[in-house]
Amino acid sequence: MDSPHWPLILIEGVLVFGGALAFGWWQLRSVKRDRQRMLEERARQQGMRDLPESSQGSLPESSPQASRPPTPDATSPAKGLINPGAERSD
Repeated sequence: MDSPHWPLILIEGVLVFGGALAFGWWQLRSVKRDRQRMLEERARQQGMRDLPESSQGSLPESSPQASRPPTPDATSPAKGLINPGAERSD
């Protein structure tokens, strides 16, 4: 290490390594927060399903949710997505 630049190289290495650690920590923190929000949302939805029909109430006709068409269930098979233009040979 006879180079006069070794202190700068050492500082740069520490900054780069520290930046990578900080970025990884930030990402893991974000994942933890997103997971917590998702669990809270699921618990809230599960709580809404457990209520009796009479206590849930209905949406007013002017609400945006009342005017939206129902969305398809994610578990139901989608027809025609594999080859939408192909004719069936059944």
